[in-house]
Amino acid sequence: MEESIQLKNKLAIISAALLAAGGIMIETAMNVTFPVLKDVFNTSLNNIQWVTTAYLLAVTVTMTISSYLTKKYGVRKIWLSANLIFIIGTLVAGLSPSLSVLLAGRVLEGISAGLAMPLMFNLILTQIPQSKIGVWMGIGAMVVSLAPSFGPTYGGIFIESLGWRAIFFTLLIIPVASLVMGWSSIREKQRSKNLEPFDFWAFILLSVALISGILMINQLEGGSINIALLAITIVAFLAFIVVSIRSKRTFLNIRLFSSKSFTLLLIPVTLYMFANLGLGLLLPNYLESVTHTTSFLAGFSLLPGTLIGAVLSPVFGSLYDKIGSTKLLFIGNGIFAASLLCMALITHEMNFMTITLSYIVFTIGRSMAFSTSMTASVDGIPVSLQSDANAILQGTQMFMGAVGTTVAALFGSDQRGIEAGLQNFFWVLFVISILIFIMFVFRNEKKSEV
Repeated sequence: MEESIQLKNKLAIISAALLAAGGIMIETAMNVTFPVLKDVFNTSLNNIQWVTTAYLLAVTVTMTISSYLTKKYGVRKIWLSANLIFIIGTLVAGLSPSLSVLLAGRVLEGISAGLAMPLMFNLILTQIPQSKIGVWMGIGAMVVSLAPSFGPTYGGIFIESLGWRAIFFTLLIIPVASLVMGWSSIREKQRSKNLEPFDFWAFILLSVALISGILMINQLEGGSINIALLAITIVAFLAFIVVSIRSKRTFLNIRLFSSKSFTLLLIPVTLYMFANLGLGLLLPNYLESVTHTTSFLAGFSLLPGTLIGAVLSPVFGSLYDKIGSTKLLFIGNGIFAASLLCMALITHEMNFMTITLSYIVFTIGRSMAFSTSMTASVDGIPVSLQSDANAILQGTQMFMGAVGTTVAALFGSDQRGIEAGLQNFFWVLFVISILIFIMFVFRNEKKSEV
């Protein structure tokens, strides 16, 4: 007999998904505003890209602590806090008189999204029957995939009509809708009674490693590596591992990495996010700068692929429930690799139409492999560890998203022009797709448990 899903559970998930989608969409909606913001704040593209990178860092750091916060305070308080922080951050960003104030608003929005995204997947894992996990994880993956790709179209509409500030103000409808849907459906669950004290030092060390790592990558534009930042990143990360293994306090259970299957699926998930957000920044800017396409059309070029990928994500989830992960992983990554190879070969002839069509193929392959990897990585993880696995999964992919936008901005600043930078970025992503194939092969040789 088919298991049914209560309406309140569906509304709870949709409420959290709305807030997560709003946070992710506003992140990429700003990408098409970069040429305008460069003039408004009289600064470089590398400084303006921090509008995206600062947001993603805030998301990443917040996600690392989301599992503990949910266990300690419960889902309802986390959901309410995420809505309130989103409203404040959006108002601050929309009213910002300077780049520094805009960045402060973006950090607040990132904190909100860092709470909302893990909450959405936790609700799916705890309130959806096992037989339908694939479909609903596919819906969650659809939100994560749809929102960043829809953002440039949304941003382009306002850039050419009401201005960049309207991008923020109109988005305030998102937390209102989330509050209406979730007020009665998101109810307090029983919290962990014997929760160990929070491991503050592990959290600080990981945060330092993440932030210094992004700063180091951001400074690569100068043509050299900042040795001090590299050393801080490595030392902080190694110290985090040592402290986490020895500590009896609660933060992230890094012992999950002992699972071969979890680790070899986590890495592709983060690389797909790297590719998605990197191209989400470069492609609209390429169209505006090289082919002189309007901001609206530049953003719109990603929309058809985004919508098709969004519609297909639950379909891929349903296929996962029926046939498992292996075929979907290899087919999806094959389409992903083929699209990147084609775009790398025809970069110099690319225009609005070729980018739109190529991005459709790219998104179909990426969505198939991304949603399947994300579902398979947590499927089989013990229930007691799923919130930790989810926090690691969401946090690492957002960090790689920050790396993706930073690296893409560096390629976009190529001295030979953004066209050459975009082609080189395509080749880098194609090599990554080959490495993902290798990981899938090793993952399927023998699955290991936590």
